[in-house]
Amino acid sequence: MKQFCIVERDSHEFHAGSKARNDVGEILTAQGWTALPVHRSQGKGTPDKLKMAAVTWMDWRGVSKQLSPGDTLLVQYPLDMYPKVSRLAIPFLRGMKEKGVQLIFLIHDLDSLRGVEGNGERQFLELADLLIAHNQEMTEYLCERGYGDKAIRTLDLFDYLLEEEPTACNTGDPWEVVVAGNLRPDKAGYVYRLGQLDSKVRFRLYGPNYQEGVPQVGVKYCGQFPPEQLPQTLRGGFGLVWDGDRLDCCDGVYGTYLKYNNPHKASLYLACGLPVMVWDQSALADYVVEHHLGIAVGSLEELPRRLQHMSREEYQTLCQGAREMGARLRRGAMLGRVLRAYESSKDEVTE
Repeated sequence: MKQFCIVERDSHEFHAGSKARNDVGEILTAQGWTALPVHRSQGKGTPDKLKMAAVTWMDWRGVSKQLSPGDTLLVQYPLDMYPKVSRLAIPFLRGMKEKGVQLIFLIHDLDSLRGVEGNGERQFLELADLLIAHNQEMTEYLCERGYGDKAIRTLDLFDYLLEEEPTACNTGDPWEVVVAGNLRPDKAGYVYRLGQLDSKVRFRLYGPNYQEGVPQVGVKYCGQFPPEQLPQTLRGGFGLVWDGDRLDCCDGVYGTYLKYNNPHKASLYLACGLPVMVWDQSALADYVVEHHLGIAVGSLEELPRRLQHMSREEYQTLCQGAREMGARLRRGAMLGRVLRAYESSKDEVTE
């Protein structure tokens, strides 16, 4: 019985895609899993869709021929391509399951949480023997959607592989807050209102699509960097996980999504040794507080008061928690834990 994992690459020399997906493949291959490459979408428009339809069919036909009964295949869901084209993989996955292949789906994103249906989500996930969800809230959502008969394990946090600890990121100043990610106004509109807080909190922004306009007091845009370089450039005392248009809550589609998902930026901050600030209604909030990884607030307007009343000892405890968790994320411990627990549960059933 062999273990395989799907890895997605560009057609141009099969270059890598996103860091979250790449890290999963690297963790698994380091543990002896065999990587099976498939192509991901690159361009846009009808010509690329037609090309990818043919390429996807060929890719998954090849994958299905390499697996035998009793083998295990891990798929990162959703596939990194056009949703309609990705459905061409479903017949091959169904055929593998029918011949006795164990299917594991590691969930990165769920369109249904944003109210989007018809992208093949149910057809994919109903084939799973194991679903790897972000957290308990996502697990409960999956059960409500009818997947309660599946084995479901929670990742808790995404791993963030780094060869060494980026020791210079944490400046030791809790009043200096890092914001990393897509700074597009419709996703992170709140960053264009941070100057309204009128406090001693200083924000350092990192990421694409920042619309520089009227300068904001206490807000500095530090540029855009690849994921592999960010740990060498981030500087601050906390990392902020927030989405939406408002300062007093996380609103809109992206803000509401925080109630179910674990943003990869949280793992980036922790891997860099930065404790995090999260919305107290987010799925991450309880985990962050329980494990002393940061603080949870209902509104960014609370930050000055929370920081003012935070003792140096309390802040150091959060930094220590972040460093310890960061060490686990940098070596891929979260995914490893989930897969070991699943294998142990299978062994118990067969005994």
